[in-house]
Amino acid sequence: DPHDRAADRPADMMLNGVEVPLRANIGIYTQPISFIGLPVVAVPIPLKPLPIGVQIIAAPWREDIALRIAHWLECERVAVSPRPTL
Repeated sequence: DPHDRAADRPADMMLNGVEVPLRANIGIYTQPISFIGLPVVAVPIPLKPLPIGVQIIAAPWREDIALRIAHWLECERVAVSPRPTL
């Protein structure tokens, strides 16, 4: 199927020479928050030696706040989101 982009997405990543399944870990920490009805955004922060991230959790129905804070972190270059290849 030409619309299936799964081949373009990385299935695994290397962490200190160890292959770690990426797909299984996507959303592992944000899903429980989302399940209880709170909007949550995970933002990667590339610090050495390991990358970390923050979760921004907002009040119910206030996705705008979580997204605004995530956007601010990106604009201030605190967070770096990978850009998809088109």
